[in-house]
Amino acid sequence: MKRLSIAGFGLLALVALVLISAPLVHSADKIKFPYSPIGWESLPWFVGKEGGYYEKYGLDVEMFFQGASSEIIQAMLAGDANFAGSAGPAIISNVIGGGDVIQVAALVKTFTIPLYSQPSIKTLANLKGQKVGVSRFGAVTHITALSVLQKAGIAKDVTIVQTGGIPESAAALSSGAIAAATVLPPQSLMLKEKGFRELVGLKELKELNIPFVEDGLAVRRSFANKNPDVVKRFLKASLEGLKRVLEDKNFTMKILGQYTKITDPKLLEDSYDWASAAFVKDPRVPLDAEKALVDQMVTLKMVDAAAAAKTPTTAYFDNQYVEALEKEGFLKKLWP
Repeated sequence: MKRLSIAGFGLLALVALVLISAPLVHSADKIKFPYSPIGWESLPWFVGKEGGYYEKYGLDVEMFFQGASSEIIQAMLAGDANFAGSAGPAIISNVIGGGDVIQVAALVKTFTIPLYSQPSIKTLANLKGQKVGVSRFGAVTHITALSVLQKAGIAKDVTIVQTGGIPESAAALSSGAIAAATVLPPQSLMLKEKGFRELVGLKELKELNIPFVEDGLAVRRSFANKNPDVVKRFLKASLEGLKRVLEDKNFTMKILGQYTKITDPKLLEDSYDWASAAFVKDPRVPLDAEKALVDQMVTLKMVDAAAAAKTPTTAYFDNQYVEALEKEGFLKKLWP
């Protein structure tokens, strides 16, 4: 009996030693993540989730489609989320209005929404006196169309109309109600198959050389200041997701089909090719892009000019988290 007691004590001591030596297991940080749109622009988040990269960095990410960027920002300011897949005018408006949602990474740094037209429209000059459809006034589709028309010197000769959404723009173009529209893949690819003209494609948009953050990661500054490590981990996971997007076409097309419900292999492949040409490897937010957007929004009277003048351009973004990853050697290792 005495020997059993000694043996039992020894066993307990061994168990205690193992427990003390074992690393502490922390529960994953829960992150609610609204995003928009349901398309190729959201691939870094889709693949980050489905590829297990968020889990790898101790993040339990609950993704949900929110709709318009303005709705995403409103949800964040209401406390529903601290991260989001968002960029563009909504972030500028919220900062000027006193909000704290900022851009911390830019994954697409140029306009990518093509301008499609009726087959009879062969040049931008042919749009004079015509109607051009955009999803909503103030949306990226609107900023894109206006910037293209301004570069062509015909902005004052064209009527821009609001259709309500990308599918609605495609439908209006198909019905002949408008002469042209800014339409994203896959709708744009469907229009092309029907014989509509790609008047301005990704190549031409890049040649316009207009700096613009069309897609990226947004964060509440108040949260980021208190949780810089969480922000860096989320960035790492998202960037590893982006790397998988650019290097694993078959997996990415599968995930894109899963989220968009597109089953046509050609549409999926065309959307993938569009995405791979649009995404960038350097996630820093360009100051000139934010400044150009503010100026455009002031011109469109989307924000108060006096308030915009008082707001420094650096208030809209913060590159410190990307720069921290660079100092750690993460970016060099990711993109050798």
